[in-house]
Amino acid sequence: MMQIEVGEAAGPSGPGRGESATMPHKCNPTCRILHSMGMRLCGVALVALLLVTVAGAISQAKGLREYVEGYQTVSSADDALLADLSLYYRMYANVRLGREYRLGSGVAWRLLTDVRTGGAAPRITWMADRKSLLKANALFEAIHGEALVDNERRDVDRRLAELYAWRNGQPSPWVIKPPYFYPEKVAVTYATSRLVSYVEVRREVRVMSIGVDVYGRVLDLDQGRIREIQGCGRYYFDYDYSNFRFGELLDVCEDAAYKSFMVLWEDKVRQAVAKAQARGDKLSEQCGESMGPLRPKGRRMALYLTPAGLAVFNQDWKPNWATYCASHDITVNPIILPYRELEPFMKPGPWRDELLK
Repeated sequence: MMQIEVGEAAGPSGPGRGESATMPHKCNPTCRILHSMGMRLCGVALVALLLVTVAGAISQAKGLREYVEGYQTVSSADDALLADLSLYYRMYANVRLGREYRLGSGVAWRLLTDVRTGGAAPRITWMADRKSLLKANALFEAIHGEALVDNERRDVDRRLAELYAWRNGQPSPWVIKPPYFYPEKVAVTYATSRLVSYVEVRREVRVMSIGVDVYGRVLDLDQGRIREIQGCGRYYFDYDYSNFRFGELLDVCEDAAYKSFMVLWEDKVRQAVAKAQARGDKLSEQCGESMGPLRPKGRRMALYLTPAGLAVFNQDWKPNWATYCASHDITVNPIILPYRELEPFMKPGPWRDELLK
């Protein structure tokens, strides 16, 4: 032991000196003071100490902990969570570099893929405004950290499921094992010194089938935030595949506005299906038909920016068509809605000003 600990252990015992759970004869200054205050004051002091400790813990419950507990997502993330996700990426990622691509605006980017988990996210490799480049890549780093953390969470769930399903010395064959997903397509679709947008089509491994999830996001470089479609309530999970907001661009929260938006989208889908039929594009035609009834409510969508307009990526298909219709280039999905036609739904502000200029 250290000299201080040796002296503490050798300390004499006696009435009023207090004690320790591990060394009953130890002189414990805190308990000695509390003992001298009397039992009533001692109880009050302990309660006050407990309240201070709990308050301190609550005030510090930020960052990655809130993400893991489900209180935040990357699209609602504050600075603390974004910093933690970026740090997690830097600590644990081992990436493979993809080829470089260039947008019509001249902005260049490449895909970085984590070797262990398969999690992928773009990075900007050239942009005229270097400050904006650095801001965009800092946000992409947080997005990449999110993919790594999600993989760890699934790994924990998988290990628990194996223990719960343990039979005769063997884990259940129905437990999903890694890799849990495959990025089918990840691409930067729009990039300026203020806004960068990208889409990820991810093939999800499920117990009995393969599913598809699509993520459309916008990086607001001025605000330092990541935005995607979300509900009109207070929290991100209020999105119930109906009325929605999209960053600083769209407010489609009123029922009348949502109905008008869906009518616009449905009309574009029908036009795209008719064009596919006319040129003999069977896959686009079949994917358009596999969307089923173009019902407005309960339809999952992902939104992202392109130079030509807002991309609306439908995520609802008849069973067994999702993999084909999400992974292949087809004319019926996504549907591009020109920004001028979206003007009635736009909120005033810098996003609107940039996209309508």
